Amino acid sequence: MTASPLRGTLPILVASLFMALFLGAVAGLGRPLLLAPFIGLIGLATLFVIPSPWMFWSLLVGSMFVVGPVMYFGHIENARWLPPLLGLALYVPLVAHVLKPRRAAPEVGWPLWFFVLSLFLVAAAFSTALGDPRLGEVLVASRAYLAFWSIALALAVGMVSQSHMLLAWKALMVCAVLQLPVAIYQYFVVAKISNRLSPWDAVVGTFPGNMDGGGASHGMGIFLLVVMAAVLALWRTRQIRRSLAVVIFLAILATLALAEVKAAVLIMPLVFALVYYRELLRRPLLSVGAVVISVGLMGTLLAVYENTFYANRGMTLSGKLPTSPLAAVQNQLNPEQMHTRSEGGVIVSRAARMADWWQRNVRYGDPYHALLGYGVGATQLSTIGMGELVTKMPYSLDMTGTAILLWETGLVGHLLLVLALLLAARNCNTSVRSNAVPAMHKAMLEAASAGLVLYAVTLPYSNFALRAPPSQFLMVFLLGYSAYWWRITRVAQFARAGRSEGAVHGGTPSQIAAHAQHQTPRYSHG
Repeated sequence: MTASPLRGTLPILVASLFMALFLGAVAGLGRPLLLAPFIGLIGLATLFVIPSPWMFWSLLVGSMFVVGPVMYFGHIENARWLPPLLGLALYVPLVAHVLKPRRAAPEVGWPLWFFVLSLFLVAAAFSTALGDPRLGEVLVASRAYLAFWSIALALAVGMVSQSHMLLAWKALMVCAVLQLPVAIYQYFVVAKISNRLSPWDAVVGTFPGNMDGGGASHGMGIFLLVVMAAVLALWRTRQIRRSLAVVIFLAILATLALAEVKAAVLIMPLVFALVYYRELLRRPLLSVGAVVISVGLMGTLLAVYENTFYANRGMTLSGKLPTSPLAAVQNQLNPEQMHTRSEGGVIVSRAARMADWWQRNVRYGDPYHALLGYGVGATQLSTIGMGELVTKMPYSLDMTGTAILLWETGLVGHLLLVLALLLAARNCNTSVRSNAVPAMHKAMLEAASAGLVLYAVTLPYSNFALRAPPSQFLMVFLLGYSAYWWRITRVAQFARAGRSEGAVHGGTPSQIAAHAQHQTPRYSHG
């Protein structure tokens, strides 16, 4: 006998009807604030019934495709709060998923980088608690230190299926190609009418920014390199059509040529090396040839920059016109470069910022702040809250990820985050060698490994990993992807161990796996 389809939905419809009548009666009182608690409860209940893939895709689309254009073309700065709020909301179904009763199964544990990341968050919270925490700056800092980690956890515990993960990689490739038409418009329309000394900063693709003050072009450049790594990994393993790979690759190169992202171009050979080093022993000529090609591409793009962006525009920190992009890079690496603006304030090179931090916190003997920093949000300026260090310094302290971490979480926090990224990259490489991982996902793990290394080495370059929602989403997506496949390979290891010990001792695979649970540490470098 087939149950009526209305049997399950009828109570929900009746409850919804009574709730609507009740809310209507409350609204009729003329005091809309009374509705706030009930609307909050409805929103909370909705989070429990929304399918997990919908939440994940809302975050992906909102972060990669929506927030940037809304901020850039719509001039709505508060749009940057959309992905963090969605990330915070994801914690509700995440907790429900973790607490859901399941069949008894061996605990596979968590990768070591997860433990290191937990220490990073504990250190940040400890530093904040011992300082002078202000509600506003803590709320603003939650965008960097709390909101997005729910995505990594959701992926790690399997809330998002493998097919959706693979589809997400394809969506990222579509996003990479989409950068080109947007960058063309920004270069030939927006930048041409800009009065800035560096009008090309207006080329940010779909990443956050504004037409007059530039934006997260650095984050866009690193994102394009991560997608480039994915295309190279698929090409190397013959899992992508040649025509499609060429289209994506050319779109990436063209966007990099329009955006003037020097550091991204300079580390392009690193991307090729991270993908092709696996062929070094088996096909050394291929590995060397790939790196040589990448060096040629790097030189070509730098030549394009020199003949377009540095012909008659740009100014160094000392007030002189740079002659090449390499000269501009040298200015940023000079710890003594500091230029006073005529309208007030100073422009300080990246190296000079690090030298200033060292002098104030290490050389002058302030070990507490050198090790643990001043607490989260101390460097950030927002309409909600201003960090305690913002008014004490003549220049902004959040230009780079390294500067943010050193001032807010100290050497301890910075080193822990870098270590977590590198350990997660190592886990990706370990998972690639497992037969439990499908071929397509192996290629994506190679790209994820390269991307995590890029995030670690570019912290001294810019602040996108902690400030730009698309870059934040990409980083935690790579971390969650790494953790998910690490856990899958651990399950496969338990199964193999169960079959082996079962054959020797006569136990069943489930019994042996349960025994292995008690013999395996919770955290492993895997």
